Amino acid sequence: MRTIHLPAIDRRVSLAAYIAAVKLAKANPTATFSHGLTCWWPCTGDEIVRQFVAGLEERINQAVTYLQRGQEKSYTHE
Repeated sequence: MRTIHLPAIDRRVSLAAYIAAVKLAKANPTATFSHGLTCWWPCTGDEIVRQFVAGLEERINQAVTYLQRGQEKSYTHE
């Protein structure tokens, strides 16, 4: 199962749950949610969508190969 880390709650959630939450926020841009994707305080749906786009751009710009996505970083050298 693919997961993604949410700094707002410091937990990993399934990718399916993450996408469902973003879709809910996008469908309700003026609704207030208990926390955002990157912050623990209440956010509107519009703010959550902006956080999603920023996170997407960050992951794209990291240039992590497909096989390494979702894995913990390893700092050991061979």
